[in-house]
Amino acid sequence: MFKQFLDKVDGNQGYLLSSLGIFMLFFLLVGILLLTMKKDDIKYMSELPIKDDQDERGN
Repeated sequence: MFKQFLDKVDGNQGYLLSSLGIFMLFFLLVGILLLTMKKDDIKYMSELPIKDDQDERGN
């Protein structure tokens, strides 16, 4: 199936490869960012919705 798709593209393989490269680069960078993030920052961000809701109520 993939071979038939590439045969019909006729010269536009550059677009296919560049979009795949951008997609892979984006998710690689996001994965590296998440793996190197400090645990305190993750805990702070995970509690933000709860803390904002409590602050508005005055609790």
